Amino acid sequence: MLTLVYVGGLGMMAGPASVHLTPLTAAQVLRVHDRGTVGDTRDQFRTSWKRHGAELVSSFDDLIGDGNIDGVVVCAGKNGDDLPIIANLTHLLEKRTHRPAFILHMSTVSPAFAESATRFCHESGVTYANYPLTGGPIGARLGGGDAKGMLILASGQKALFERLLPTLRLLGHPKFFGLEPSAGAVTKLIGQHLVFNGLTAISAATAIHSIYFNEGKIGGAAQADYLGFLNGGAGGTRQWDVAMKKGVEDAVWDSGFLIPHAVVDAIYAAKLALDCKLPRFAVQSIINVAYVFSFLLDQYPRTVLATHAIVREMVSAHSAMIDQFMVVSGAYSAEVEDALAACIESLPERVRETVLIEPRPEYFRDAAGRS
Repeated sequence: MLTLVYVGGLGMMAGPASVHLTPLTAAQVLRVHDRGTVGDTRDQFRTSWKRHGAELVSSFDDLIGDGNIDGVVVCAGKNGDDLPIIANLTHLLEKRTHRPAFILHMSTVSPAFAESATRFCHESGVTYANYPLTGGPIGARLGGGDAKGMLILASGQKALFERLLPTLRLLGHPKFFGLEPSAGAVTKLIGQHLVFNGLTAISAATAIHSIYFNEGKIGGAAQADYLGFLNGGAGGTRQWDVAMKKGVEDAVWDSGFLIPHAVVDAIYAAKLALDCKLPRFAVQSIINVAYVFSFLLDQYPRTVLATHAIVREMVSAHSAMIDQFMVVSGAYSAEVEDALAACIESLPERVRETVLIEPRPEYFRDAAGRS
């Protein structure tokens, strides 16, 4: 049985592990990092982890303890959030563990992050693997016992994957994508191209229906029936079922893929397309979505919004404001690389700092040195 500790174990994606790993069969979580953030959902996960047998601790020092663990599971943020976390945990594992330890990183980060983290951890005798998740909080809650449970996109060292497999199958549906450390991250971002292009399509469809058939209003049973029927055709997208349907049927715009997270994923997805030298039309579509997310963050700085909320701006007076924001911010720069860089600059500082588009191994070394 694996002995683990968790960072991010009170979040929506990792918190359900407290249920899926109880009773103890494949893994025992000894300790869970707890920053003390308040919230009903977090309190529920705190209770679940205690029922599992885990201790809640407030520092990484206490989390690693005497080092008598197999590994650390991290499911926290994006590049900028997680780089110091990985660096500091690696530093502690190097000092305290008496057997090879691993870091299982389940956050969505860029391929460059996965590659740099792998090299940095290897230098310290720690095995690193990035296994991003897809399926959202609902998929995480359903787990491996349900066909609709989250997908776990694994890559890197095959021996580690096989060692983790019994645990992963409790959490979701794992699939191994090869030995390259970044293959899981690349796979996640390929999926995000499907997500964001599907979001654009269903948003345009909803907006046009609202204007042409629904007196300029979003919502109602007739619109839901119309779009549900049309989405069954060749142009259908799961973004209707998992996102837009909630807004149209129930006027829920603050639940789902939240914009501060989505905009960073869109930037990583656009960067991947650039690195693959795709033509501009394929890259620009993702950059455009990121700009619209940036616009909403600018307009509603204290409002929680999910990605499908963009449709409300498309049928309001803000429609022209989106165009103006994109022009002024640099969306249509002569070089697509400049358009992406300008998009990052357009973000609020708190979001921009999480992007860290080009992490390098020396960044991890510097962060570990400051711990």
